[in-house]
Amino acid sequence: MKVNFLYSKEKDIWCLLNKGKSSNNSNTPTAVYQELVSEMGESPDETSTALFIDAYLKKHVLRIKTITDEYQKIFDGISREFQDHAKKVFGVSISKDLNGYLTINSRCPYNIEENWFFVSITKPNPELTMMHELWHFYTWNKFGKDEQARLGFKKYNELKEALTVLINIECAHLLPEGIKDEGYSQHHELRGMMLRLWSQKLDINYVWDEASRKI
Repeated sequence: MKVNFLYSKEKDIWCLLNKGKSSNNSNTPTAVYQELVSEMGESPDETSTALFIDAYLKKHVLRIKTITDEYQKIFDGISREFQDHAKKVFGVSISKDLNGYLTINSRCPYNIEENWFFVSITKPNPELTMMHELWHFYTWNKFGKDEQARLGFKKYNELKEALTVLINIECAHLLPEGIKDEGYSQHHELRGMMLRLWSQKLDINYVWDEASRKI
């Protein structure tokens, strides 16, 4: 698997308009979306959002080419070791190449079918977002459609979001000192359960099955 980091104005607009106001895991608008609404009104469209993005990049002196190159370098530096550890955890690999799109939004969605995810350029420690989003791809490759069909979208979503807590155990050495994957507050208890299950048995099937029975 290789991840190519790119910037697309069209994708950035989509991310702000579709995931800035709310998402599956949070009904709170992101700070950047709130700023967009403050400047462009309650119902920003693609044109006004494009103008906002241009002004935002200029205001904060965010040079896209420089950041894209930086993010590529960061990921390339941890890619092999991350993939090795993820394969050890899940027992599967990601065979397709993916695109990592930069966004000024702090919320970073992903798309399994189209092989892309977002990384924010307004948040520190991009390697955390990279590993977090890719963890979802490994989860899907391991458990995928069958488990989502069995559990339903809501429970599957809770499990796959909580499962990123294992990054703090298996990939801690790839994160900056003191940085952890915190997840969402509503998954706090589930994440704690998964850590306990993982400490009992280093078996992702065991962790998933036990956790899915208890939620």
